[in-house]
Amino acid sequence: MVVLHKVKGYEEFKEKVAELETTGQYIFILFSGGKDENGQSWCPYCVTAEPVIHDALTKAPKNSHFIHVDVGQRAYWKDLNNPFRKDPNTNLVFVPTLLLWKSRKRIDSINCSKKDLVEMIFEADD
Repeated sequence: MVVLHKVKGYEEFKEKVAELETTGQYIFILFSGGKDENGQSWCPYCVTAEPVIHDALTKAPKNSHFIHVDVGQRAYWKDLNNPFRKDPNTNLVFVPTLLLWKSRKRIDSINCSKKDLVEMIFEADD
């Protein structure tokens, strides 16, 4: 069963990844636009992608982790000095971005709404 984690902001993201890296298990990460008080993201691609991604979690290997990262509000995200953009381990350009941590498996933007591509991210590399 996939263990779900939700974090907000860069610092919480770094702490959670550091904690989970010690498990030796798969770590899948979704970077998504922040949500308002009604639970609605400012990012329309994120709104479309989230249900597709959550449905595809059944394809993820057992005992893996899924971190949903709230990258903040639109103005914060658009700042080119945003730490998510500057971090060489994330190197984000678009939200949503779905990736397998420490691998080349990564899709972003509208591609996160394509079921077949999302399922490929969750396939194990055994």
